[in-house]
Amino acid sequence: MLIFLKFIAAIALLACIHLFAMAALGRWWGIAVRKVSLGFGPRLLSLGIFHLHAVPLGGSVQFKDTREEGVPLDKPPGYFDDAFNHKPRAVQVLIPLAGVAALIVVALVLRQGAAVPSLIHGFAQFLTGALDPLTTGRQLVGGARDFAGQHAFLPLLGMLAAKLAAMNLLPLPLLNGGQALLTLVTRDLRETPAWQRKLTAVFVWVWLVLIASWLSAILAYVEER
Repeated sequence: MLIFLKFIAAIALLACIHLFAMAALGRWWGIAVRKVSLGFGPRLLSLGIFHLHAVPLGGSVQFKDTREEGVPLDKPPGYFDDAFNHKPRAVQVLIPLAGVAALIVVALVLRQGAAVPSLIHGFAQFLTGALDPLTTGRQLVGGARDFAGQHAFLPLLGMLAAKLAAMNLLPLPLLNGGQALLTLVTRDLRETPAWQRKLTAVFVWVWLVLIASWLSAILAYVEER
């Protein structure tokens, strides 16, 4: 139970770092932040733009974006100045990557020489574990559990920071890597093309399948124990 709580605490803390890095960079560039949500599921607490949900794993930052909010007919002067989708392309690429950069910094500080190999291996581990949950995935869950049992909280935090950074760099539209990639290939950043909406809808299901596969790996490991 203690190891489980260590994992939850570490992932929740890293999610906060990840989200606040993106929100802070957005504000620094003059973008209005509508909402910062930690976790998912039922909302437990709201403090201004900050929202805490029941399952503190992951989260999201919602910026002012006229593609989602629309444009009022009586828009005041400068209405677009603080909108995410009216910022330069470089800004729209760098903001989602800021969260990943913050995780990499945490990994480098806490794991030093092991951070980069852990990050590089994280890409393959996430995908191979999802494709073979009952064998590879179960073994990876067991390895993570053994690591947590043998190390204190800070080394665990560094290891998870590297793995979460790798996961978020995957080219899926719901993840930072995919968001940055879509920004690079989209012609008009002020509007969302139909193909992008369809692609995102498809990859929502891909993401759900990957998460379900990892949940089955965790359950297989728990049953084995």
